[in-house]
Amino acid sequence: VGDAVFLTLATKKDQQEKKEDDVAEKMAKLKASGQGMVVCRICKGPHWTKQCPYKDTLGVALDVQQEEANAVKPPVRAPGAYVPPSIRKGEPQDSQTRQRDENPTIRVSNLAEETSEKDLQDLFKPFGPVSRIYLAKDKNTGISKGFAYITYNRRESAETALQTLHRYRYGHLILQVEWAKPSGS
Repeated sequence: VGDAVFLTLATKKDQQEKKEDDVAEKMAKLKASGQGMVVCRICKGPHWTKQCPYKDTLGVALDVQQEEANAVKPPVRAPGAYVPPSIRKGEPQDSQTRQRDENPTIRVSNLAEETSEKDLQDLFKPFGPVSRIYLAKDKNTGISKGFAYITYNRRESAETALQTLHRYRYGHLILQVEWAKPSGS
């Protein structure tokens, strides 16, 4: 019915021997260079750190040395890398935030949606020089969210404004004026 087919199984013995020779050659190179071998981090012996017989005695001393070395070294930055202003040399740490926290700031809430920074300037300017006004607005619509922060140069001016304008009728709403909480809390 059909032709006789003979099955010949052939191994590529030459190729297999060549691969084994290549692997052995690569292993010999790794052993000679010292790379690719298991090396203990504590005693530098040819075993895993977990199995080191000296891990209880030398391990503690190495941990202490490593902690001291890490504590002394300042962070290393590549030349030309971005350095945030808060940690640049010659600049006081977080000076802008500290100055803002030291200045007396009051929080005004229950503002109408139509309120603008100009309206707040007109309302709070009579009590003393205002260094900053922040009116919270919706990013998409630009409509006031109903509260604002007023920062004065002097604490006395802020106290007077707080006492005078707390529960003050402004437009069709009654204002709530209080000391602003620091930004960290």
